[in-house]
Amino acid sequence: YRSHGVRTHQKPYTYIYIYIYIYSSSMWCVPCSCIQPFAVHSLSVQKKKTNIELSNFVTRKMHQQRTTTTTTTTRATDSPSSSSSPNDTNHQQQKQLDLIIWDVDGTLANTTTLAFEATNEVLKKHNFDEISLEQYEYGSRYTTPKRFSYHACGDSEGHKELGEKLGASFDRYYVELVTRETAGLFSGIRNIVERTKSVKHAALSNACGEYARRVVKVNKLDSIFEMSLGADDVSKAKPEPGGIRELCQKLNVDVSNACYVGDAPSDGRAAKAAGCMFSIGVNWGSHDLSDPTNEEHFDIVCETREELERFFMKALSDN
Repeated sequence: YRSHGVRTHQKPYTYIYIYIYIYSSSMWCVPCSCIQPFAVHSLSVQKKKTNIELSNFVTRKMHQQRTTTTTTTTRATDSPSSSSSPNDTNHQQQKQLDLIIWDVDGTLANTTTLAFEATNEVLKKHNFDEISLEQYEYGSRYTTPKRFSYHACGDSEGHKELGEKLGASFDRYYVELVTRETAGLFSGIRNIVERTKSVKHAALSNACGEYARRVVKVNKLDSIFEMSLGADDVSKAKPEPGGIRELCQKLNVDVSNACYVGDAPSDGRAAKAAGCMFSIGVNWGSHDLSDPTNEEHFDIVCETREELERFFMKALSDN
């Protein structure tokens, strides 16, 4: 179920097959090989979603957002004693893409080698066994303290103090290693950011905030990104939605006018729970988003930066 190389969770066909089986009158004693199935009819029910173009998906999704009445708001004028004009209602219903929020590792920047090697250095320093790249990639779905708890003891939740100790050691070591050579942007990302400067940009990482801001700065995106936050800057890290909502509040953007781009299932879960317009997965990071159990957390999955660029060009043209 692909559309211009972009996967959506809308399968184009559902096939219903009706079979009639003819059994012998002495069915209880007839061998299975004697049971003759024959298909008298094969009914294919098409959902009319064959060859769905990316542009149609984006337009439909944005239209759904625009026609959904906003039921909650933080404005004081929404108290029961206050009245709202028709213009207020129209304003609440009008939705457009105003903010693109980026994950950092595996989405904006190619940092796998840096993070993997730095992780093993910290583990060795504290007398723990080194891990494999596969183990690192699996652990990257967690915040840094939980990741180190998982790497050191096999349990992301059971060794909080140890995880925090190792995580703090990692953060101090890791941030100093960030350069354009060790944490450079994936090819094509800069072009996407430049072409979408008509909306706000921000970063939200499950690493520490100092690291996220340094990656943005060394790649000279700090003049475009209005904010870069880490797990230590928000009340709850991904997959909880709080960080996305808090970032949107700081930038004075309705979360339903924002989209989140990430490579981990936790990114998709956070974006959907927060109420983002789009939850966008990218399949060039540490997680295999062709796996249905990972893919299901996203509205759409892009295999290449070119696909992501086309997506945003269409979304902005519909603004």
